[in-house]
Amino acid sequence: MARERLSADERRTQLLEVAGGLFAEHGFHGLSMEVLADAAGVSKPVLYQHFASKRELYLALVRQAVAELEAQVRKALEGTSDNRDRVHGAIAAYIDFVEDRRASLLLGGLGPADDPEVAELLTTANANVARAVGGLIAADAGLSDDAALLLSVALRGLAMDGARWWATHEGLSKPEAVRLLSRLAWRGLGGFPEPAS
Repeated sequence: MARERLSADERRTQLLEVAGGLFAEHGFHGLSMEVLADAAGVSKPVLYQHFASKRELYLALVRQAVAELEAQVRKALEGTSDNRDRVHGAIAAYIDFVEDRRASLLLGGLGPADDPEVAELLTTANANVARAVGGLIAADAGLSDDAALLLSVALRGLAMDGARWWATHEGLSKPEAVRLLSRLAWRGLGGFPEPAS
């Protein structure tokens, strides 16, 4: 049977898809490039043409995952002018993110321990999301940039920690988890701007 001919970009995408599942299953140290190449149906030399090392492949997955999280949160924020819907959409983006097996690379400690580049990618993504949310809060709530950023960071913590807890417990459906977290967040944000005293 002839091998499927893929462009370099298609092959890279395929390798990342296969690697995401295997890293989530085996962890960084438990996965070899040989196993990855076999699972992807390519030779090790082909794998190394796309990724010079296992760490480079892992970092590509982390970049892809955080970029998708940022894009989904931005889509939720920019897709409507209704702030309650924005909160709901952003919470749903975090729940979707933790459902994605690549999230375990970031949240489950399955990557290289204390990798400074991974930490920087996460810090940058978190800061980008906080600034985007904070900008909307400042404009809509009449708060200073610092006050809005504080609320934004707190909301991100609520969304991520709530999503992480939900992902490891079976008692709530996904829509119910999104509804509860959104309601909690909105009950706080809905109190702004503060009434004049």
